[in-house]
Amino acid sequence: MAGEGEPERNAGWVDVQKRAFTRWANQYLTERMLSMNDLQEDLKDGVKLCELLEIISSKQLGKFNKKPKTRYQFLENNQKGLQFIKEEGLTLVGIGPEDIVDGKLKLDLGLMWTLILRYQINMIGKGSPKWELLQWVRAQIEPYNVHPKGDELRNFTSNWQDGKVLYALTDSLKEGIITPFDMSGLSGKPLDDITKAMNTAEEEYKIPKLLDPEDLANQPDELAMMAYISYFRDFLSDEAKRRREELERKRKTADPSRCYAEGPGISKAVAREDAHFNIISVNCLGDKLPSGGCHFQVELKGPGSETTNPQVKDNGDGTYSVVYNVKRAGKAELSVKLAGQDGISQLPQNHPGFGGHIKDSPFHVTVEGPNAGKSYADGPGLKGAVQGKETGFTIHSVDDNGNPVKSGGDPFDVKIKGPRGEVKPQIKDNGDGTYSVKYTPDGHGDHTIDVSLHGDHIKDAPFHVGVKASPSSANTYAEGPGLEGGQQGKEGVFRIVSVDDEGKPIKFGGYPFNVEVAGPQGPVKANVTDNGDGTYGVKYTPTGYGDHRINVDLEGQPIKKAPFTVRIKSAPNANNTYAEGPGLQEAWDNEPAHFTIHAMDNDGKSRGEGGDPIVVKVTNNGKDVPVQMKDNGDGTYSVSYQPDAPGDLTVNVELEGSPIKDAPFSVKAKAGTDAENSGFGIFSFTLQARDKRGQQKTFGGDNFEVHIKGPSNSEVEVQTTDNQDGTYTAIYALSGEKGRDFNINAKLNGKTIGEFKQQM
Repeated sequence: MAGEGEPERNAGWVDVQKRAFTRWANQYLTERMLSMNDLQEDLKDGVKLCELLEIISSKQLGKFNKKPKTRYQFLENNQKGLQFIKEEGLTLVGIGPEDIVDGKLKLDLGLMWTLILRYQINMIGKGSPKWELLQWVRAQIEPYNVHPKGDELRNFTSNWQDGKVLYALTDSLKEGIITPFDMSGLSGKPLDDITKAMNTAEEEYKIPKLLDPEDLANQPDELAMMAYISYFRDFLSDEAKRRREELERKRKTADPSRCYAEGPGISKAVAREDAHFNIISVNCLGDKLPSGGCHFQVELKGPGSETTNPQVKDNGDGTYSVVYNVKRAGKAELSVKLAGQDGISQLPQNHPGFGGHIKDSPFHVTVEGPNAGKSYADGPGLKGAVQGKETGFTIHSVDDNGNPVKSGGDPFDVKIKGPRGEVKPQIKDNGDGTYSVKYTPDGHGDHTIDVSLHGDHIKDAPFHVGVKASPSSANTYAEGPGLEGGQQGKEGVFRIVSVDDEGKPIKFGGYPFNVEVAGPQGPVKANVTDNGDGTYGVKYTPTGYGDHRINVDLEGQPIKKAPFTVRIKSAPNANNTYAEGPGLQEAWDNEPAHFTIHAMDNDGKSRGEGGDPIVVKVTNNGKDVPVQMKDNGDGTYSVSYQPDAPGDLTVNVELEGSPIKDAPFSVKAKAGTDAENSGFGIFSFTLQARDKRGQQKTFGGDNFEVHIKGPSNSEVEVQTTDNQDGTYTAIYALSGEKGRDFNINAKLNGKTIGEFKQQM
């Protein structure tokens, strides 16, 4: 059985179709604990044909012989099945019950294809089944980088052999499951990619493997492929059912974002006394759950580590009692999370799920009593220091209510650590709630000063203090894109990193770095910003292009590798920039039009990189048309737009406010074919070849041709089959408006056998 509009193929396609159609039938027959091993043999007695028809149509055929033994009983069963198919409105030409009983495989395959077309593919109203399914696939894979520019999916055979289309289609049902849109998930080995796509479709979407990966890679059959791909479309149509099931599951599932806590323990506590609060479980619809089973994780952080583990009790009515104890005064953070639920094996991926905080969690609890967190320190020794010079700061003791403590005796602990190790501080208790601290750093760089009380940090501790040291110009360096290249008129950026004599980065600013930029057209102003962390940001904007010399020095000494030579590229030129593509010649009101913009520089050379401020505006008789533009990063920009009605379009392209070459463009938008007003029908007929004596021929081999022309002399695809018994079958689909005439011409061996008209 040949594909639509294709010549007879080698015998391999028969095996591919036989395997695919058998697997398709078995998907349904398993419902009645039946299966077919050999389509040709298992259809003969008519039992599995009748069973299959009842399953796929959801109708009863009436009584048929489920244990036939004779040829007559075989014929009766198959006649009943064929009669039912006709009553369903399907046209079968050239096949009778005796053909099935006699095991005529190609007619069996044609019969199965008719059933698949009606009950599996089941697409009516826009064009041929092939065209409509192709359109669906094209729409699904449109975001993916599957084909080169200008190419598109055209068939269900050769276009699928490299695995790219099937890979993209499989991912489109759950984006990102096997590849990003750029198709980087492909291995580049067609058979491996096809196998992975088929395995993923079977595992994730329960799509049966009607074909073997080798069939698709080596000898794809169009009809088998259409049957297989229709399952992908059906997966999406089942989405509504899955959503309903998900909603029902959510009704029984606690949603942490809606669960809440109430009671005094979520805001206040007293040190060393039990604090209490309750958790109320709520689902995603805002309804309280009537029973227990949820597992909540309650954690308490600070002040200090002297706290008992919170205890959670399931009250069995959807509420949970919690008790905890804090040993030290201050501010505590109380975190309540949903950690699981009995009977819910896995929360959905888009659900806050395991570890999700309940409403308003974490809670901030005030623990009354002495509070190290409110005590603080100030003074010059916390802001900066110089290596070898004594400096200091003062600690202020504060109680839980924010009031200064008026007496001493608090065991404040001070630890200072620098790049060369511990620095010993001197602490003096002033007896009035303040404590004087002095220290002398013996090295330069970042020093950490940790001040704590009873093991708890005071406010803002630990402190990070920079101890300055002079940078070395020989070790100091500069880095950043502004030293690697740039573009005329665009800001160049780099930074200076100051380094000391030991090769260590300096963490403080304040040094007078000087930057000079000179280009072919003279000096360029450079702005230097002290970031305060030992680095200095530099910005400059070249007014010309060509080699620029950048010198960086500190007190007259150039830094490492200075001066630098930087190549500045020319700016884009609107007059040289141009656009091309079909979307600048014509457009249709039912599909996107495309064209490409090429950004060029002042010398008429391709920019070779993106980022240009290009603006595209399309109007249809004065009305704006939506435009999509993609920066390809190589100096080209892909543009698409779709007018919603025929008319005269103006396509204007501007670069930095100026029209590009030949802009604006005038484009005629035409009316596209309205698929909803078109239709199709599937028809077939069979010719009987006779010899010169008028006797029916019983073998094939003749050249059977059928040509069908529709309105405006359009060609109609025809599928022809040599039945090898002296008969020849043609199957074709007619589409278009009702009342249109189609001229049909049938030839054997180049001679016309019959001409007739057919009306839609």
